[in-house]
Amino acid sequence: MPLIMSFRRWWAAIFVAILLLPALGHFLPDAPAPMRTVLAPEARWWEDAARRLDPWINNTFGFRGAVLAAHRSYVRFIGDSQSRLVLKGEHGALYLNSEKAVEQSIGQVVRPEEVAHFLAFAQRMNAYMTAQGGRFVVVVAPNGQTANFELLPAYARQLKKSPTEFDLVAQGLKAEGVAFADVRPLFTEAKKTGPVHWLYDTHWNRRGALIAFNATMVAAGRPDLQISADDALGPPEPTMKGDLARMGGITPARPDVDYPPKGPTLDQPGQVEMPGVMQPVGMTDPFESYAYSTGHAGPRILVIGDSFTQGFWRGWLAYRASAYGWTHHRYCRFDMGAVERFKPDILIYAPTERAMQCKGEPFVAQDGPGQGGLGQGTPGNATPGNATPTKGGG
Repeated sequence: MPLIMSFRRWWAAIFVAILLLPALGHFLPDAPAPMRTVLAPEARWWEDAARRLDPWINNTFGFRGAVLAAHRSYVRFIGDSQSRLVLKGEHGALYLNSEKAVEQSIGQVVRPEEVAHFLAFAQRMNAYMTAQGGRFVVVVAPNGQTANFELLPAYARQLKKSPTEFDLVAQGLKAEGVAFADVRPLFTEAKKTGPVHWLYDTHWNRRGALIAFNATMVAAGRPDLQISADDALGPPEPTMKGDLARMGGITPARPDVDYPPKGPTLDQPGQVEMPGVMQPVGMTDPFESYAYSTGHAGPRILVIGDSFTQGFWRGWLAYRASAYGWTHHRYCRFDMGAVERFKPDILIYAPTERAMQCKGEPFVAQDGPGQGGLGQGTPGNATPGNATPTKGGG
């Protein structure tokens, strides 16, 4: 008697083929899925396969993307809040593990269409400010994964690819003639003498913020507006705070480094709020806009940014500007009317790297008064109630 009857042999072959399909994942390109954290089996894996081989299999099996996506959907369905929002790096460094920030910084996620939208948006804003006789500048606050790349887990560093979205934005702005302050090489050089980004927080520290402020003033054609670190920052001191440490419920093993403000970074006397410039935001919105005149000489500077500039830059703007203001970028959907009412000499667009993308369509047909002659395709003409930034968006 044959082991398998002839009419069942085809079914057996199909069944075996289905069982072998996941194995193809070890040899074919990875399907869309979270990054592989293990790129190859450990040496002499056959001596302890459960420990040395299983992690590689778990990172490369077929249908990995679909399986993990299904798992995430199930976790959301049952209301589980134990998702890993914090990634641990080398020497205790912490990183935000959402909004594809890790993948973005190492070039594993590159969205050319969204980069193109951002470049078109920046080009239009540049044309608007040029027509007004002012200056438009872009500065991007690097993700912690970019600023402290050397402290990422080894597997993430090994997956680094070029160009990244940051690279494409820098190249595109240069090609379009838009002023851009690329702080990455400045940070690399500055780290030789001290940190520029917190280890347990998503933000740059005050030293990094000052480097970015000064680079932006240079890009704006006003190097005279720079502020020296000796005038603005006190000596480094230890700190144990950090939003990532709180988010992950992690107690840092060693202190981080902070640079306390002094001199012109502190509140300046004689400031007067400018009424009617900024529209109010909702009571639950942490990103409240502001506009002040300072009573002393200087350009009018308006920053469209996020938490990397909202508080960090405020004292320096007050020190250098005759009038200064800040409003949230809302992913290219900020209140354009605030720009027109403020009438800046220098307009700075300053998103963090993970928030560069324009969410939704940044160019909306809008005619009539209050649009400053921009007409069709006005950038960012949303009211503050629209495109409310997420917590992770800075």
